[in-house]
Formats: sequence, structure tokens, C-alpha cells
Amino acid sequence: MDETDQLALGREAYEERAWDDAYRFLARAGEAAPLAVDDLERLAMSAYLTGRDEEYLRALERTHRAYLDAGKCHRAARCAFWLGLRLVFRGEMAQAAGWFGRAHRLLEREPDDCAEHGYLMLPHVEQHLASGNLEAAYAAASGAVEIGKRFADADLVACARHLQGRVLLRQRRTAEGFALLDEAMVSVMAGELSPLLTGLIYWSVIEACQQVHDLGRAREWTSALGRWSPNSPS
Repeated sequence: MDETDQLALGREAYEERAWDDAYRFLARAGEAAPLAVDDLERLAMSAYLTGRDEEYLRALERTHRAYLDAGKCHRAARCAFWLGLRLVFRGEMAQAAGWFGRAHRLLEREPDDCAEHGYLMLPHVEQHLASGNLEAAYAAASGAVEIGKRFADADLVACARHLQGRVLLRQRRTAEGFALLDEAMVSVMAGELSPLLTGLIYWSVIEACQQVHDLGRAREWTSALGRWSPNSPS
């Protein structure tokens, strides 16, 4: 099988959400010839969704570089954001800060506003939450929601709204907080979000339910997502 066949099979598997097959075919195609940037993104996402963490980071760095070489600073900045976020989850905070800093610097070169500015507000929400500055956290999340709405970025809107909900839970405004978390989960169920955000929001909402001992809501969303997609987390 030549690289053209491998690439076609990888793309087809990706569309079918057969993530392991998508990763294997795309990786093999990439060994035979350089992948286009869209296929590098598919490779990175497939690696992430199959637990290949190091491969995900390497593929995303390659995607970042490809966008830089193409002069697409907005897209390169978005890759830098995702690299930084994954490194935060791994506890590698210095490297994460470096990638977030690079993303900010790339956007400084661009005269136009863009959705990426909203994504880069999300780490600030988490920082304010960690320090207990809940008003600043809510304000940052609200700002990200507005940017997401302006650019019709469903991932950004859902992620920022669910962060608003988490802040409200910390403020003991439980009904308001869960209203926003439930709204974010509706976006997940409707298939409006990327696979990466689908997983992140799901696990964050389940964690929030566990923190306030709302296990009934956690079971309901887990059951609903399981019916919606056999490949969903359970």
C-alpha cells in the first residue's frame, strides 16, 4: 500500500472517528512523505484521542511549525495554546508558560482580532480560580464567551461557559452554575464541538458534579453521552 492509499485511509478513518486506525494510517503516510498541515492536525488529534501523549505533542509542534512557515500566525498561536494546555495538565508549568507566551507574541503581530485571543483568556480563568479570585475568573470567562460568540467558535463558547459555571459553583451559586454546565453538555451531546473539547468538557463537568456530590447529574450525563456515542468516555 503506497502513501496515497495510507493517507486516504487515514482521512476516512478520522471522519469515522476510528481514532486508532486514523493515527496508524496517517503516521505511516507521514513516514513516506511530508503531511499537509490539515493532515498533521488530524494526526495530532488522533494521537491525543488514543492516549499517545508524546506523539500528540510532537505532531502538534509540527503543525505549529507548518502554520508558521505558511505565515498563518493565528493558527500557529492556536496550536501553541493547545500545547501549553496539555503541558499544564502534565504539570510542566514552565514549558506551558513558554508556549502560552509564544502564542501571545504571535498574536501581537496580527492587526486583526481573532478567536485565539479568547482561547488565551482561558488559562487566566484557571489561574484566578486557583488563587481564589473568583470575580476575576468570571470576568475572564465572560470575555472569552463574548469573543467566541463574535467569531462563531462553538468550542470556545462552550469551554468558556462551562468555566463560568465552575466559578459560580465555587461562589455557592449552585443552580446558576449547573445551568451553565448543563448548557455546555448540551453542546457536547449535539455534536457541535471538536472531539478534544467534547472530552475535556465532559470530564470537567463530571468532576464538578463529584465535588458537590451531585452524583445523580453525573450518572445522567454519563448515560446520555454513552447512548449518543458508543466511543464516548464512560
